[in-house]
Amino acid sequence: MVGEHEHGAGQVLHVGETSGQNPVSQPENQPDQTPEDSIDQTHNSSFLLWRRLTMLATAAARPRYNTPMEILSGTAFPGSADRRLAAMLGRIGLVAAVVGGLLQNSGPALGCPFCSAVSLTFAQEIAQSEAAVVARLIEPPPASALGPTAEGPLPKGKFEVVEVLKGGDLVAAAGHVGAAGEPVETILLEDKPIGTLFLLMGVESPTLVWSSPVRVSDRAVAYLRKIQNLPEQGPERLAFFLDHLEDEDDSLARDAYDEFAVAPYADVRNLKDRLDPKQLLGWIEDPAVQANRRRLYATLLGVCGTDAEAERIAAILSGQGAAADHAEVRGGLDALIACHVALRGPAALDLVDELFLDRSRGGKEAPFTETYAAVMALRFLGEESDLVPRERVLASLRLLLDEPKLADLVIADLARWQDWSVIDRLVTIFKEAKSDNIFVREPVVNYLRACPLPEAAAAVEELNGIDPEAVRRAATLAGLAGISAAAPADDLATSPELAPIDAALASQIGPVYGDEDPTAVTLGHNLAASVPPAAPDPTAATTASSGWKWGLWAAVVLIVAVLARAALKPGSSGG
Repeated sequence: MVGEHEHGAGQVLHVGETSGQNPVSQPENQPDQTPEDSIDQTHNSSFLLWRRLTMLATAAARPRYNTPMEILSGTAFPGSADRRLAAMLGRIGLVAAVVGGLLQNSGPALGCPFCSAVSLTFAQEIAQSEAAVVARLIEPPPASALGPTAEGPLPKGKFEVVEVLKGGDLVAAAGHVGAAGEPVETILLEDKPIGTLFLLMGVESPTLVWSSPVRVSDRAVAYLRKIQNLPEQGPERLAFFLDHLEDEDDSLARDAYDEFAVAPYADVRNLKDRLDPKQLLGWIEDPAVQANRRRLYATLLGVCGTDAEAERIAAILSGQGAAADHAEVRGGLDALIACHVALRGPAALDLVDELFLDRSRGGKEAPFTETYAAVMALRFLGEESDLVPRERVLASLRLLLDEPKLADLVIADLARWQDWSVIDRLVTIFKEAKSDNIFVREPVVNYLRACPLPEAAAAVEELNGIDPEAVRRAATLAGLAGISAAAPADDLATSPELAPIDAALASQIGPVYGDEDPTAVTLGHNLAASVPPAAPDPTAATTASSGWKWGLWAAVVLIVAVLARAALKPGSSGG
């Protein structure tokens, strides 16, 4: 329905937007607006900008599993059929990755490392508003203003405040409280009956500019009251939302999911005694459950499950059991793999290798999307979990080096975890690369550049004689991402200060997670995987070099902005 706001559905309805449709556009020949109309739309535009900025800031604060260099090289676009397009988008994405990393604060792992919050939670939205009220619709906009051919300013409805959730003094000062209070007037792009309840949030006191209304049920109003009194974090907070997962009111179910998606993993582990493994397994095996929620339930099951649940998860991974009749049950495969390992321990990786990674066993070849999901699970196990020794994780990743077209998926991980045992294998892959996997050469070179062993430096010289263009491209990509060649082993042994510098750099550049569901993308993957930053040379020259690069970039952005503004000025066209 036009104007419907579905909290947590990935879309936030703002001024000039409709749910699931393109923004409302004004007809070319609309009548001149009054100054009051222009002021109203300016206020609402500022509210829209504020909301967008808060959404972007929240997105930048989430942990991901793709590094800035993987964004640069195209790894974050595994579903792209055109590798060149993926690489181009990746280079553009590097800037966003670096900015996001600067905004990101290092913190604990999230409750569901494989989950991405659909939107801001109700609690986050209310916290970022100056005022929040539950209001009843008392005067809907005229039906003529809601039609597809309607002209003039955006339609508004009038609302009576029935309960103040936040900012009571501001709401009172704005004159919206009491029997004689002025109704709240704000954009309403849908036809709803008088008496319908909505959540309204306001900013820019003292006048207060109000958001687009969020329709709420009586149960949702009770829910909103309760979340105001919950602790800011901890298992007691999550216990409340646990009761609303798969709630009959879908807006509450989505909000509960989002709360888990942004909660610390330690809080989830402390919920172990309150979790019901049978219920979680039932949701996992339900084909109607969305893949993102299945990821959460698999993560929770990994905390509380037993050997009986482990057997059922293994059957799903093998395409048996519930997955035999409903392929949807294998949605969220990365979290299901991590769940299986959490319940079975390191031995569970034998099944993962057999099903998704080891092409030498002569079995059915796994689709790329499933192999990619397995790599994502292994990255989690290697980075944020103590369930499996890292060497065992590396052994699984090294299996993909036997498949030249997939080797670039794991080269960055091998370098990040300083596995320098595969130098000879990577040199061979570089030399034997054909047209269908030529993209593997750049990540091989960057792996060798990050390696502190002298044989790696010798290998780079050798490969430069075979394909100097690939070595040059690798150096360019590494330079843009701040990667420098590793110091010799002897230098590392006598320079203990390099380790904290490297750790500090890693904490500043946060990884970025692509929006694609790794179990629902098309065949094809990255143009060239990459390696994480090696210990940089902390010199003034490096700082100066980075400074002029960023200065040049800022100048380009400023010039483009000025030209765009000039082009959009009224009367700038010849007409």
